[in-house]
Amino acid sequence: MSKIGIVTVLYNSEKVLDDFFETLNSQKFKDFTLYVVDNNSTDKSLEKAQQLSQAVSFPCKFFPEKENWGVAKGNNIGIQAALKDDCEYILLSNNDTVLNPDSIQNLAEGMKRMGTTIAVPKIYYFDTGLIWYAGGKFDYFRGGTIHTGQLKQDEHRYSSESITAYAPTCFMLIHKDVFKRVGLMDEDYFVYYDDTDFVWRATKKGTEKIAFIPSSTLKHKESYCTKSVGNDFKLYYSGRNFRYFVKKNYTSLRQFFALSYSKAHTFFIKRFRYNRHQLDVFLKGVNDGNMLARK
Repeated sequence: MSKIGIVTVLYNSEKVLDDFFETLNSQKFKDFTLYVVDNNSTDKSLEKAQQLSQAVSFPCKFFPEKENWGVAKGNNIGIQAALKDDCEYILLSNNDTVLNPDSIQNLAEGMKRMGTTIAVPKIYYFDTGLIWYAGGKFDYFRGGTIHTGQLKQDEHRYSSESITAYAPTCFMLIHKDVFKRVGLMDEDYFVYYDDTDFVWRATKKGTEKIAFIPSSTLKHKESYCTKSVGNDFKLYYSGRNFRYFVKKNYTSLRQFFALSYSKAHTFFIKRFRYNRHQLDVFLKGVNDGNMLARK
């Protein structure tokens, strides 16, 4: 396996970095460089990462940004740096992940066996050991995605290598040529749906295939670094980016069904579940998503 550039984006990630660096350092596969992009964290994420980098055996490169550019642009900064350094593969990795010693090795070997340009592992929730991801697909009707096996106990049916229609980019191994054919992450998303859009462009508009490699496993402290962002943030970007994704990528008929479902869900569910302020924030996101799709 050729050299891998591992890209991780920090934003107030200080509390999860010990496990991330420790389990990266224990990998059987050694030929990688870690590219750390700090999105102007307000805690001591950057300082903590720099401190931890002094005690590991792999090289680290740091990109301290003066603004919070969002996940998509943060990933792009790291991807471009890794490509410039002639890395053959890029591994996009959340830093709220805890790896097993053979996570990268098994993922790389499985990718070769399956003959694909993208590969992803089986992922468990950190605190329960239940499955977070064991394959996935697009939910065309709702304009979202579905994780196979989510919140289920692991069993044999989740243990076969396969081609999967969808995968999140929280731990995704990608051959460098994919970025030439597909492009980088769409920075207009900022956060949420950026990975959905990238995978859509790769698999639906392009010819890439994603291998699910269950022998590669890890644990995910899901959404740890966005929990402190606040509910308004999530409401706004979920409404905005859903609308942008659907209008950008769906055909007219699929748009009609997805947007009709969204409007009905807002009218019959959200307007009773959300208070007035929350509904206003969500609807502002929807409106901004419409405007973003028109540009």
